[in-house]
Amino acid sequence: MDNRYEYVKALWRDYWTQKPGELITVSKEDIAREQTDGGHWPASYLESLAVYRDICERFVARDVVLFHCSALAYRQRGYLFAAPSGTGKSTHARLWREVLGDAVRMINDDKPLLKVTSEGVTVYGTPFAGKEGLQENSSAPVAGIVLLHQAGTNSIRKLSPQEAYPMLLNQTYRPKDAAGLIKTLELVQRLSELPVYSMGCTISREAVALAVQTLTGQELPS
Repeated sequence: MDNRYEYVKALWRDYWTQKPGELITVSKEDIAREQTDGGHWPASYLESLAVYRDICERFVARDVVLFHCSALAYRQRGYLFAAPSGTGKSTHARLWREVLGDAVRMINDDKPLLKVTSEGVTVYGTPFAGKEGLQENSSAPVAGIVLLHQAGTNSIRKLSPQEAYPMLLNQTYRPKDAAGLIKTLELVQRLSELPVYSMGCTISREAVALAVQTLTGQELPS
């Protein structure tokens, strides 16, 4: 990484490797383009966004996409909770940790990477993990995806690939170039073939119990 600021290097401290790879370089113009919301973010922070964008653009060719979700591992299997920002995906993941304790590992609480292969999908941690920075340099095979929405009662239903596809696409980073976009659409189609559920939930232990039973076929531990 040919970085200008120490912030981005420190951010990736848990992910450094000595193995040779590709050089990531971003320009001043790339950094400036990340200032998109009318705010005044430090250039060091904007550089980290530009670096991650560059990585995600390159990784699509390797069957890897950024999926906006809260990703955890329970009994060595990965579960992804996706929803528009502010809906409560991090809250639901936190309830899993509170209810299930050490049986749950947070892989990434905001922007993990998904590797799509003929054998299945694997979720990988990244340092871009939301306000709380909940992440680790680990991975897990994805066993289910839950698309959350707030509700007064808990309910869950499995979606067909046709139903799931547009919702999954909405949570997936889409490259700007045509080839990258087409490849991303193909990868999301394969994601939609996983077990994908729509869940209306409350902030409660009962919501966790319903999700765990549906996703794993097991009751909550007593």
